[in-house]
Amino acid sequence: MIYKTLFSGVSNIGIQAIATEKYGIFPIDLEKETIKKFEEILGIPILQTKIADSSLLGSLCLGNSYGLILPEITLKDEFLKVENFIQEHDLNINVSILKSNHTAFGNLILANDYGCIISKEISNLKKDVEKILKVKVGVGNFCELPTVGSNGVATNKGCVVNPLTTEVELEWIKGILNLEVIGKSTVNKGAMQVGSGIVANSKGALVGVETTGPEILRIEEYLDLID
Repeated sequence: MIYKTLFSGVSNIGIQAIATEKYGIFPIDLEKETIKKFEEILGIPILQTKIADSSLLGSLCLGNSYGLILPEITLKDEFLKVENFIQEHDLNINVSILKSNHTAFGNLILANDYGCIISKEISNLKKDVEKILKVKVGVGNFCELPTVGSNGVATNKGCVVNPLTTEVELEWIKGILNLEVIGKSTVNKGAMQVGSGIVANSKGALVGVETTGPEILRIEEYLDLID
């Protein structure tokens, strides 16, 4: 299922939230009834919080079913809130703060439960990311851009990426993430950084309200959400 929505009047929902196969992290200013609907669509429990006193959760954080990466600027009470949520839902998740001069890990990492791609800008963190997410990590950029997380959305079933991604890069991404389905699309009426407007897992997806019908069809196909 794909559902069009806004977060606080903004279509760039992908920079504000993350979803994995086991949990999601969303902004605190969304209404409880809205969160319940999202939990039904994605089939996961959702924590509402801030990270680094910010609602840009999708830019700052990155996770899969095994681990969650938080930036060093995460506040202590925020970290404890995440840990309590993980314990409350009996999730075996490795919640870790990754020490680095970089903080926007959601923009710099693309991952699912089978593999992970990190930007060349954080190549020195390869072993740390592998340890936290418990998957093999490939290092590289695509579309000549370092923001691999902003330019792709990956689940355990499929992946959608920036339209400027080359065919060679598509095969490389497909191999690292161990996927059969991958393709190119825009979101929110032509935005090429698809990660900025999509929050998804293998059960469903949320897209920015400006996303057009043809974009939804492509996203649905390449995330393999067609029944």
